[in-house]
Amino acid sequence: MAMQAKEAILLTINQINDLLGQIEPQEYRHPLPEFDGSTLGQHFRHILEFFICLERGVSLGIVDYASRERNLLFEDSPGIAMASLDAFAASLPGMQSTVEVALKAEFGGTERPNYQSTVGRELAFVYDHAIHHLAMIKIGLRCHFPHIQIDRDLGVSPSTIKARKMFG
Repeated sequence: MAMQAKEAILLTINQINDLLGQIEPQEYRHPLPEFDGSTLGQHFRHILEFFICLERGVSLGIVDYASRERNLLFEDSPGIAMASLDAFAASLPGMQSTVEVALKAEFGGTERPNYQSTVGRELAFVYDHAIHHLAMIKIGLRCHFPHIQIDRDLGVSPSTIKARKMFG
């Protein structure tokens, strides 16, 4: 049976919450040189806010990832980030993959074009986006917080995980 985007996102949220449960608030807020002074909390906030933009966009019919709130509570408190991730996870069953939505793009010009998309396509996007940021988070954790237990597959795409299994 094929795994669907919602299931993959739920697994990723579980991985994130496992990490957030291990990270002390001072570690979460500590600027890391590998991130040019950004923090783990800022990366987790970034992932979470893309999820929130999708959830809001589904209800409005237009998804705009550039209109993030940049909520400092998400980057300051692992517990608040966990609660918000859980709230997003609870909203997933109501998202119908085949529903069409507009995607408001941001390329840096004065105009922001809209593209036709679907909820399913945007679920796939936020999943891939989270995996990408989790790969960076994993580097920060390994470099500075080696006591934190990290799932080997954290931040690794499913195609790479399959290739590992096939080719050792």
